[in-house]
Amino acid sequence: MKNKEIADIFYEIAGFLEIKDVKWKPRAYRRAARSIETLSEDIEKIYREKRLEDIEGVGENIRDKIIEYLETGHLEYYEELKKDLPVDFDALTSIEGIGPKTVKKLYQELDVNDIEDLEEAARKGKIADLKGFGEKSEQNILKGLDMAKINQKRMLLGEAFPLVSDIKQRLSDSIYFDKIDVVGSFRRKKPTIGDIDILATSNNPEKAMEEFCNFEDVVEVLEKGKTKSSVIVSDGLEIDLRIIDNESWGSGLIYFTGSKDHNINLRRLSNRKSYKLNEYGLYRKEGEKEKIASVCEKDVYKALNLDYIPPELREDTGEVEAAEGGKLPKLVEIGDIRGDLHMHTNWSDGINSIEEMAKKAEKRGYNYIAITDHGPGAKITDPPQSISDWKKLKEEITRINEKYNLKVLFGAEAEIEKDGIDLVDEIVDMLDLLLVALHRKLSNPTEKLIDVFNRYPVGIWVHPLNRKINKREPLDLNLNKLVNKAKKENISLEINSQPHRLDLPWDLVKKHRNKIDYVINTDAHSVKQLDYLKFGIYQARRGWLEKENILNTRKLDNLQKILTK
Repeated sequence: MKNKEIADIFYEIAGFLEIKDVKWKPRAYRRAARSIETLSEDIEKIYREKRLEDIEGVGENIRDKIIEYLETGHLEYYEELKKDLPVDFDALTSIEGIGPKTVKKLYQELDVNDIEDLEEAARKGKIADLKGFGEKSEQNILKGLDMAKINQKRMLLGEAFPLVSDIKQRLSDSIYFDKIDVVGSFRRKKPTIGDIDILATSNNPEKAMEEFCNFEDVVEVLEKGKTKSSVIVSDGLEIDLRIIDNESWGSGLIYFTGSKDHNINLRRLSNRKSYKLNEYGLYRKEGEKEKIASVCEKDVYKALNLDYIPPELREDTGEVEAAEGGKLPKLVEIGDIRGDLHMHTNWSDGINSIEEMAKKAEKRGYNYIAITDHGPGAKITDPPQSISDWKKLKEEITRINEKYNLKVLFGAEAEIEKDGIDLVDEIVDMLDLLLVALHRKLSNPTEKLIDVFNRYPVGIWVHPLNRKINKREPLDLNLNKLVNKAKKENISLEINSQPHRLDLPWDLVKKHRNKIDYVINTDAHSVKQLDYLKFGIYQARRGWLEKENILNTRKLDNLQKILTK
C-alpha cells in the first residue's frame, strides 16, 4: 500500500510551501494528506478504478500528482521543492518543537540536513545560540530526539490497521489458509505495536509459507520455516506468521496474544490446579497427561474456572483475579455510543462542512453530535474570530438541526491561555457545550486548569495530557488534584480517539474510572475520521470501562441535564 508514502509526500509539500509563505495551498495538500492516510482501502486500487477524485480534498491538480507518483514512482513538483531545501523534512518535523520554518532556519544557519545533524548541533549547544531559541528550546529538542529513538520501531495502532486489514485479506484469499487472526499487542489493542504477529492454521503449511514469503511487497525474508516465517515489508514493518494445528487454536491464541505477564499468571494458576498450560493446550500433569482444553479460548479459561478475559484486559493488572471471582467489568462496546462531542469543520481546521459531518454522523446511527471548532487562540489557519463569526456559525447549526433528525450541539474547543481561555464571555454564553484544552506548555498548568474550571462552564476537558504518542511527552500535571476538581465541577474527561493521542491513556483511565465520567470522542477533522471512534473504545476497554462510565452512551435529555451549567 502506498497510502502512507503519498500522504507523507503531501505533508512535506505543505511544509515546503509554508516556508515559502504560499497562501492556501499548504492547507489543500494537508487536507488531501489527511484523507489519504485515513483511507480504509489501497489507493492503487482506487486509482485503477478511476475513483481518485472521490477522495476528500483531491481535485484535478492533486489527482494528477497522485497518478504521476503511482505510475513513475516520482513526483517532479516535490523533487523541485526539495532542491531549494535538501533536508530530511519528514524526520526533522517529527521532532517535537520543530516546524517547517524552524527546519529552514536550522538548515540555513547551522547546515542541519537530517536527524544526525540536528542531534550534533543540539549536543554542541549551537541551537541555543540561535536567535529565537535558547537553552530551553535546545533541551526540548534533545528530549524529542531521545523520545524518537525509543519509539522509532513502534507503529501507531491506527497506522497498523489498514496494513493488518490488507494482510488478512490476502491470506484469506489464499487456498492454503484456514483460520487467521492477528495476535500480540495488536489484538490487545495497545496504542503502539512493534511488529505484526499472525496466527493461522493451514491445510498445506509448506505452500502457505511459500505464498506468504512471496507477497509482492516483501523486501526481505528474515526466516522461513514449516511453522514460522518472518518478513520485512516495504513499510519497514516486520510481519511474523506462525502456523499451528487446528486442535491447538484456542490455547495458541491465548499464548501468542499475551501479554507475557498475563500468561505467567495463567500458568501459575494452572500449576496450583495441577495442570500444565502452554501454546498447545491445557493438560493434567498427572497420569496420562490428558488434554483438557485447547480448541477454543473460552474453553481454556472455563477449564481454569475463569470467566473469559477479553484481549484488551490481558495486561496482568488484576484481570485474572477478577475473572476468578466473577468480577470482570462488562466492557463498553462501540454500539453503546450515542454521539460524538468533539469534532472540527471547515469553519476552523477541519476538511468538511457542518452538514457533511452531521450527515455522516446520522448514517452512523448517532442521536447527537457537537460541532466544536477552535477559538481564535488556536495556531491554525482562519478560525472563527469575532462574535459575528460565532453567531454565523450558530445560525448554520440551527439550519442543520432543522434538516436532520440527530441533534447538533453548538460547541467550541477553547484554548487555555495565561489568564483564562481564548473566548470572550459573549461567545461562551452562546454555546451548548464548552470544551477546554491545553495545546502548549504554560507555567503552573495545574493551577491554570483549576482556575479555568472555576471560572467557566466547562463541559469536557479534552485530550487532558496533550500527549502525541512517539513524539511528545504528556504534560506534567497533578492529575489526582485535577480529577477531584473536575468531579466537583461536573466536568467530564475525554478519551481522545485520534491514533496519535489516545489521551487520557488507558492506565490512567483505569485508575480514575470510579471517580469521574468519561467521554469517548474522535476529535474528527473530516468525515473519515469519525471512524476513529474504535480506537478510543479500545483504550476505554483497556481501562476497564463499562457503558455506565461513559457520558456519551446516555440519551440526549440525560446528557443535556448533565452538561447544563
